[in-house]
Amino acid sequence: MPQVSPFRGLHYSLARFGTAHPPDRIALAEDADAPPQRVADLTDVACPPYDVISDARREELLARHEHNAVRLEYSAESDPHAAAAEALRAWIEDGTLERHDDPAAYYYRHATAASPDELVVEGVVVRVLLEPWGAGIRPHEHTMPGPKADRLALLASTRTQLSPILSVYFDRSERYHHVMGRAWSEEWRARDDDGLIHQLTAIEPDDRLLNYLGRQTLYIADGHHRYETALAHQAAVRADPRWSGAAPGELAADWIMMLLVNAELSELEIRPTHRILADADPEALRTIVSGNDVLFEPIPVAPEQLAAALEERRHADEPTFGLVMPGGEGYLLVADADGVADRLRRERMSSAVRSLDLAALHVALLGDRLGISAEDVAAGQRLAYTRDEAEALDRVARGDAAAAILVRPTRMDQLADVASAGDVMPQKSTYFYPKLLTGMVFNPLED
Repeated sequence: MPQVSPFRGLHYSLARFGTAHPPDRIALAEDADAPPQRVADLTDVACPPYDVISDARREELLARHEHNAVRLEYSAESDPHAAAAEALRAWIEDGTLERHDDPAAYYYRHATAASPDELVVEGVVVRVLLEPWGAGIRPHEHTMPGPKADRLALLASTRTQLSPILSVYFDRSERYHHVMGRAWSEEWRARDDDGLIHQLTAIEPDDRLLNYLGRQTLYIADGHHRYETALAHQAAVRADPRWSGAAPGELAADWIMMLLVNAELSELEIRPTHRILADADPEALRTIVSGNDVLFEPIPVAPEQLAAALEERRHADEPTFGLVMPGGEGYLLVADADGVADRLRRERMSSAVRSLDLAALHVALLGDRLGISAEDVAAGQRLAYTRDEAEALDRVARGDAAAAILVRPTRMDQLADVASAGDVMPQKSTYFYPKLLTGMVFNPLED
């Protein structure tokens, strides 16, 4: 089972950013009955994690506030990692950021698209002792080498974990609410760019809470690259003879900051990540939609209606995709479930992975029919990703892509089944929404 611990977080200063009355843009209905003594509005200084920040969005964030966390998370300077470290040092020195006096656990809540002003997803931010993938902490999807190299360089420069990774566990008991049912006086809040509110508060560490969390099996939901980056940083620190003999958990580099959410009690939203084909054989594409393919039945659907068609078949057993072709052609591709199952049985994968749409997509469609190999995907070649159906359609219409494939979202139970089987999904199988904000709390690794 994982080992969890409180930590002394680094925060935007409550003295500088805090007020006695929450501004309207971050006000909650519950404030009328139990207002916090101080609340910091981080709307202008928090940012999304690096992997969803475009260059244009970064420029907007940089212009929003001189202390926006994007200067740390995704600097625009020529040496971004050194610039992030220098900004972090300067902000600590000038009082923009301050360290919490005592080790704490942090209660994190956020809203959903259905209820932007209601904090319906809740979890606890703690430090978790790093361990290789295994019984206590399990991944669910493959990673890509490029992001890990960038994040490792940033971590080595700043010696600070800038944002928590998201992990889920499954516990149907009500103990979670029992240990978390307490009041607090100081908060950090922000409203993200989609209008959803986020809240963080420090709570005194409680043995009941820590022991309860330490009994859970944790499934990494969002942050595989950062977890593997933390393992690499830990190895580099422990390679130094000064630290090589330290006991497990003795070094700050032995730990990683995580938000732990009980997926039985909080309904997390998983959105699909669609595939954009940079190049593909036109004849192979034409064969797929000819009606003569033994595995895929093509049903003509206008490209702009494919997302709705996929939603209508969200719970259908047959693997189903939307194929966007040049010239305004669109097709719903419905796979033969038995035929796909027979094909996937020849691959080295668990039954949990074989049940996924994305397994059928990557093996039977991309690999067998279009010649896009697993090595191509891992190297970031020939395949790009987007969470925006409109962008996928637009890129094909403009001639910037050979085709696009729209997919259905992975379900939470599928994630748990794959991770429990000790297996992993293809890259970009899950997109948890909303993203946790960078800037709510940082975890320094200097002590």
